[in-house]
Amino acid sequence: MLKQKSLFIAAVLVVSALLTGCSQSDTNSTGNTEAVEVIHGYTLPPEPDKIINNSTLLGIDSNNNGVRDDVEIWILKKYKDKHPIYTEIAMQTGRAWQKVLEDPNNASETSKLLDAAQDCEFYFQFDAKQFGDPILVGEFIFDRAYERIVVNTQARKVAYKTYDASFSGGITTLPIISEEKDSCDFNVTRFVEFQK
Repeated sequence: MLKQKSLFIAAVLVVSALLTGCSQSDTNSTGNTEAVEVIHGYTLPPEPDKIINNSTLLGIDSNNNGVRDDVEIWILKKYKDKHPIYTEIAMQTGRAWQKVLEDPNNASETSKLLDAAQDCEFYFQFDAKQFGDPILVGEFIFDRAYERIVVNTQARKVAYKTYDASFSGGITTLPIISEEKDSCDFNVTRFVEFQK
């Protein structure tokens, strides 16, 4: 009887966790169990110590996914109630910004990463319909608010100015609209097929 009760309780807990789909429990190094929030498939990283995070150019990226933790937290919280593609595009943009700050003197290459993120966004905001895909984005993701979150210390501002100055007098080209979708660095099929 006790065994059946335990199995029933375990089944209820599993079903409950599956239905909520937004939190898990994790045991930290001290043995304490704490809730871990998952948003659109991304586990919310721990809030970084602000002083440590802002004491270096690249900050803290505890999960090594190429996006600084404070930026990732901002992205996940900002877009948690939006279509998941917002999160994917914003994370792609975050990875691009990290490369810009990491190597501001290599703007000719790192700018391609920012351009790709923006092209991906534009495809799903403006151009997808003419290629038989759904419009999934209704507002700008890559905007000044995003830039302020990323470029938030003096060292990061200097790196960005170095990056930006290297474009003085340069010429850039716009992508072919039919190639914008290919600029996304994530699997767009799961979003497009689901919406059709």
